[in-house]
Amino acid sequence: MYLCIVKLKIIIVMYNNKVNTIEEFANGIKRGTFGLYAALLTEKKMNKYPKGTSRKEMTSDKLNPHLGKVFSLSIYQNAATGLDYYNIVKAECKREGIEFSDAEFAVAFPKEGTYCSSVNEALKNIIMEKDDSDQRYLRLYKGRKPTKVVYFTIYEENGILSLVEEGSDLDKDIARFLAPKSSSAKQEALGIKNLVEVKQPKVENVVFLAQGDDIYINPRFGFMGLFSLDNINKLFVGK
Repeated sequence: MYLCIVKLKIIIVMYNNKVNTIEEFANGIKRGTFGLYAALLTEKKMNKYPKGTSRKEMTSDKLNPHLGKVFSLSIYQNAATGLDYYNIVKAECKREGIEFSDAEFAVAFPKEGTYCSSVNEALKNIIMEKDDSDQRYLRLYKGRKPTKVVYFTIYEENGILSLVEEGSDLDKDIARFLAPKSSSAKQEALGIKNLVEVKQPKVENVVFLAQGDDIYINPRFGFMGLFSLDNINKLFVGK
């Protein structure tokens, strides 16, 4: 697939240290500091039929023509990773003036099982691996300040990926089939307003990671060249 990056106004630059693998980059991440950038290209979750379609109306002529063709390009500024989810939520409670002792928080926000675990202690809460396979994920958190995320819709047509203009006919038609977003009922029950989301894209869907002089470009997307973070900052204007 070829990504039409001209429309995104991203240009090629050179960084002092190009890292070869996502694990090598993750080992060098400075936890608890700002300046981590990430870009992800993931397929959007879509329904087979338009929202509000009754079972009787689910006919072949109403099938979603965009299935498998719509992707989300997510660009993170000051991305958060390498942190414990429960500690983040507890810290958010405190920031919003909702105080819990450790014992009280364990009852109010009990830990749940998950489908993956950290690959090792050095990459804890950064690179995760599915418990029953070798599928790996990058763990990021959305909702923590000062993390900021902007999204662009990407459409694949004949193997070419291009940017979908906001408000275009295609954008409006895609919106008819988008699956509804869910929120964390457990966090809402705590009374916090700033909900924390865990994002775990497959490592193969990570376009790039950059922090300081280090940059990792996924070989899958290597033909795009290296990205200028100065220009990526411009994408946040007006979003």
